[in-house]
Amino acid sequence: MIGHQEVNLLTNYIAREGVAISFYLNTDGSERARSIWDIETKDLVKKARKELDGLNIGRKSVEAADESLRRIQQFVSMENPAARYKSLAIFANSVEHFYQIYWLPMPVKSNLVIDTNFYLRPLLAMLEEHYRIGVVLADSRHVRLFEVYMDEIIEHHDFALKAKPARKPLLETFMKREKRLMQRKEEQTRFHLGSVAELLKSMSANRHLDKIIIGARKPLGDHLARLLHARLRNNLIGVFEIDIHAKENEVLSKALAAERGFELDEERILLRKISVEVEKDGYAVKGIKKVVEATQEYNLQVLAVAEDFSQPGLVCTQCGMPHIEGAACVCCGGMLVQVSDVVYDLVEEAVRQGATVRHIRGENLIGSLENIAAIIKFKKGELVQLEETAETEI
Repeated sequence: MIGHQEVNLLTNYIAREGVAISFYLNTDGSERARSIWDIETKDLVKKARKELDGLNIGRKSVEAADESLRRIQQFVSMENPAARYKSLAIFANSVEHFYQIYWLPMPVKSNLVIDTNFYLRPLLAMLEEHYRIGVVLADSRHVRLFEVYMDEIIEHHDFALKAKPARKPLLETFMKREKRLMQRKEEQTRFHLGSVAELLKSMSANRHLDKIIIGARKPLGDHLARLLHARLRNNLIGVFEIDIHAKENEVLSKALAAERGFELDEERILLRKISVEVEKDGYAVKGIKKVVEATQEYNLQVLAVAEDFSQPGLVCTQCGMPHIEGAACVCCGGMLVQVSDVVYDLVEEAVRQGATVRHIRGENLIGSLENIAAIIKFKKGELVQLEETAETEI
């Protein structure tokens, strides 16, 4: 699992010696034969070696970069990822002994970039679409914390160790009648759940958790939900019943179901908003042509695209702006080259412009919204009208 610390490391990395190599490979087995991975990797490495020859770097750096490229090619030829992974990302600099590998759950455009820092736009575009979820399991005496991110799960064993144990009942309590014993047990449970809520508040900030899910027997789960800090309570997306000793795969399955239910609700709200705006010719557009035009005008606020949608197109070799047609880039005049799927470049450009990107599963975007749509910042001519109005008032 790629965590917040790993992302920070990659984001802040600058090669003091050698070069930073960023390698992305689309390994989606449902669409691409295994042999294609080797062919694409070989072509990307060959192109990179030619690029190295033209760089003004020392012999040591060239040899180290060549070693990184050889290592990447060897890794691809030997690995066979699990079906749930659809892309591979490798970041390397052999001079500084840096080599990180990440299997990712969404397809990216195969690419290899050589620079002084890592090319992270495809990775960041993917990470922004996924919630980092804290899943807390609790009973009346015990607690466990899991982190779910991009369909993977890890357990934080230190969380249970930091949780305060329930207060022991006084000796005299045992000599009192059964009703008093029940009251004391309820106090212990309330104290335990309260300490879990407090610990979860601090752990959530440290781990940068976006959402919270609670797993517990009723009514403990609902009671813990009420004890959560206001910010965590607002980010609570599900409460399900599960045994405190459940295995990781069961926890992951229930957590993903809760996450998917939450995402579906969000998708319905987003698509309803887009449909309303499109219908009244307001702050939304649909269809690949109009969405690309909005991108070229730096007018994207939210991009919604069907998960399996692809479209051939053109990309500017200078600024990277996507196009559907044309002889030159409308933004910088640069040369356009054909690409088999311009949607990859469209998503990357949307992220670069600071837009929110949402890949929509199922058939929610097919038909009425033509597989791709966007909420825009302004309507055509709106800014000119505002300026003319302001000038008239002056």
